Amino acid sequence: MTKCRFWENRYLPIEYSLENLQSKEGYFSLCLIKKGNAVLSIDGTKCYLSAPALLCLNPDRKAEIIRSAKLQMKTIFFAPEFINRNLSVERITADDYELNCRLFDFPSFDLFYRSDDAFNCIIPFESEELGKVEYLFDSIIEQLRVQPDNMWSCRARMAVIRIFDYAANLYEGLFGVNQESDTLVDCILTFIEFNLEKQFTIEWLSREYSTNRTTLMADFKRVTGKTINEFVLDKRIDLSKQILAFTNISIEELALKCGFSSQSYFTRAFKKKTGLSPMQFRKQAVEKRISEFQQ
Repeated sequence: MTKCRFWENRYLPIEYSLENLQSKEGYFSLCLIKKGNAVLSIDGTKCYLSAPALLCLNPDRKAEIIRSAKLQMKTIFFAPEFINRNLSVERITADDYELNCRLFDFPSFDLFYRSDDAFNCIIPFESEELGKVEYLFDSIIEQLRVQPDNMWSCRARMAVIRIFDYAANLYEGLFGVNQESDTLVDCILTFIEFNLEKQFTIEWLSREYSTNRTTLMADFKRVTGKTINEFVLDKRIDLSKQILAFTNISIEELALKCGFSSQSYFTRAFKKKTGLSPMQFRKQAVEKRISEFQQ
């Protein structure tokens, strides 16, 4: 629990550690392995990991470091209630949770529970992506430690949701099967996922990835079924919907965090896609949850 300095006797179910993989009972763990390597025991099974990597541990998984070399880590521990008071381990593991994700924009916890011969909660990734992932971990830690204003928990929640998206993208890139896979497009998709908050053009992408605009646009449309601009806009709108649904972050701050050049442009784009203004969507999301869950 983290004590909130803005409300007396209020504690929120989120913590961090620079040493441990797991916290107390009922908490999920998102662990960034920044440097080094280790042999772990996960539910009694030994496995090896090397930085950089992400671990997604549900409350029932038991992870222990057997031995390590030059290991540096950052771990965020949180109860599902931190995302939303209507969430719990029981609700997340219920058969209808996937439906609730679609209805109420709840984040998927699938990676915390998935386990097979290829995947055992460890997602290795390229060192080029470490800085972006670590930035989100650091932003959560900073909000928990400093609590600069009464929106600190919303910003931490926003970053946790973003890490969920990153983890899902990293998993899909490593373990997913894409019949239309294309090396150039895969690189562009990874860049987009990790840089949604940045402003970039098709011309810039063409120069950065040493291709021409026509080839890039044709290949991207073939693989994704969308133009680059359509794809980026849809990703930004989807991200903004979750942030709107589960935080009170101002529309101006949210627009910038999701990569829109201005609040007015974000509002126009959001309304065109959803039929609602951002504030109307936020209000409707809260009312839908109250109606369904009485909270």
